[in-house]
Formats: sequence, structure tokens, C-alpha cells
Amino acid sequence: MRIIEDITRELSDLPGEQAHKDMIPFRLTASEALKTPINYKQSAVMILLYPQQDELHFILTQRQDYDGKHSGQISLPGGKSEPEDGTTRVTALRETHEEIGVPPGDVSILGQLTDVYIPVSNFLIHPYVGFIPTNPELVPDPREVKSVLRCAADDLLREESKTLTKIQLKNGVWMRDIPAFQLEEKIVWGATAIILNEFKMILKRLNLKENIRD
Repeated sequence: MRIIEDITRELSDLPGEQAHKDMIPFRLTASEALKTPINYKQSAVMILLYPQQDELHFILTQRQDYDGKHSGQISLPGGKSEPEDGTTRVTALRETHEEIGVPPGDVSILGQLTDVYIPVSNFLIHPYVGFIPTNPELVPDPREVKSVLRCAADDLLREESKTLTKIQLKNGVWMRDIPAFQLEEKIVWGATAIILNEFKMILKRLNLKENIRD
């Protein structure tokens, strides 16, 4: 697919943290937060792209409910790095396999997006963009995944997909006017929305270039 070649090229020139600031106006970006040394934990996630009816799609998951800071949230496949991983690229592939059943050997890594730091859980997230050339047969892990969302990449570009929401934290406090995406009737906020917003900016750049060529 030509779009995959174009995305791969654009990943060498990232929008960076400017894209993050649209979705986190109330807190520091990773580079700002990490100016002071922090013993953070490493993690990695995957925007897994695949073709469906001649359109590019990607996968989100809804986490199972548990006693933790990210219970029930909509997320990208991914998780905590393990010592045996060696690299965060391996983490992203391993976690994608464990959570939704896509074998690492089936995924081509196109590149990386900008790291995102999550203060509430002290994770530095390394986002990867991968591609599988066929519509994947998913096998979600029921211990981790409550449901799977298959989202059209073009939906990120629709103005009506961007919204403001309110979120109730575990301590009962409400956070209001939180930037988010509404995808497949689910609210996507926090780290996942931050990562997707940078990918959205790449898609917008490609659309602009395509219109100029036309």
C-alpha cells in the first residue's frame, strides 16, 4: 500500500511534543517532566495498522476492570518492559501478541512516535507504529482485554471525533474539559489520545501533500 510507504517516510520527521500539548494542556510533556532525573518504568505500545475494505484501520483495546490506575481505559496494545525484552521494540511486539494474539513475525515495524511520560503511573511509553498486510484474526487475552475496537484511521481526522470530556478519578475527583477522541462510541483520553494525536498530525500532513499533488 502506498499509504504505508508514505507513513514510514513521515515517521522520520515527527511532529513531536507539539502534538502532545493539544491533548495535555494541564501537564508537562515528557521532555519537561524528565528534566529532573526520575526513576521511571519503561513500557511500549503499538499502533497496529492493517487494511480493511481498502481503508487503513488500527486496533484499540479496553482494559479489564481491576484495582489500578488505568482500569477500564481504552488503550493501544502494549505494556511494561521486561528485562528479557532487551529493547522496547521487542516489548511492543510481545505485548501485542500477548494481548490480542498477533504474532510478532507478522508485524512490520514502520517506525516510532515520540515518547510519552505518564506521571500517575510513572511510565515512559515508547509508541511504535506497525503494519500487518491482512485483516488480523485477533485472540484477545480475557485476563487483560475486556473488548477490542477496530478503528478507521481516517476517523482521527474527522472534526467530530475530537471532543472534551470529564473523567472521574479513583479518589472520586472529577477532571473536566479533558481533550479526547470519540472512536467506535468510546472515549479515548490520556496517554492513548496523546499518542494518537501525533499520528493524526502525520495523517493530516499526508492528506495535505496528496491534495497538493492532485
